Amino acid sequence: MSRVRLALAFVLIVGLFSGLLLFQSEGSASDSDMHHAVDQVHHSQTVQRETPFDYHSQDPDTAYSLFMHHSSGLALLAVGLLMLLDRLWLCPRDFTGVLIGCTWLLFGTFVFIMGDPEGWPIGFAGFIESFSMPTAGEWIQHKLLSLIPMLLGIYSIAIRRVPPSGKLAGWAAGLALLGGIGLIVHQHANHPDLDIMNLQHWLFALTSFFIAASLLVERSERVTRKSKSFFVPLEIMVLGLQLALYVE
Repeated sequence: MSRVRLALAFVLIVGLFSGLLLFQSEGSASDSDMHHAVDQVHHSQTVQRETPFDYHSQDPDTAYSLFMHHSSGLALLAVGLLMLLDRLWLCPRDFTGVLIGCTWLLFGTFVFIMGDPEGWPIGFAGFIESFSMPTAGEWIQHKLLSLIPMLLGIYSIAIRRVPPSGKLAGWAAGLALLGGIGLIVHQHANHPDLDIMNLQHWLFALTSFFIAASLLVERSERVTRKSKSFFVPLEIMVLGLQLALYVE
């Protein structure tokens, strides 16, 4: 039965994540538009600011960036919703634990692969060449940041297999804190100043810090309030909403 549940969880989460991405892109950009954006991003020389959700912008950098941020936001909303169902005991906890872990892992893999259309593994540059791209700094940052949701996925699955541990919660909180710091130092090549784009990343980082603190509170025996178990899922959903409404 456990193997059946695991297989079903994997199928459901793949379907959920794929559905979220299809929903995000439907009506916003066709497949040909997105491929055109990827092909032209390296040659973009002009920066045009269109409406927040306009994926048909003539600037492919903006189109691709919006697509990635909004898709990431939907993925985090899915994680938060699954965690909320888990905290409300509306589903078997082992089952939701696998779903949450798989969603984190798929989200991290998605960012790792799709985060940079110019560099490895989907771009024109190979792995070694990617380190010498003009946007090599962003490429490295995206790859490192993508490891955080992957590790959180492993944590979400492992926490159901071992006794409650403040040490494990500390590691998870550290990852969330590291992610927040990464968002603060994250700089895009065409946005070196403190503009609306970077201000939003500061807001993402602040929310990540709250998530880190809530992870510690959730596992702390000193805090006995039952509501503490809802802090993390709600804050993750807030972060997902921030990303889903991201503008440039």
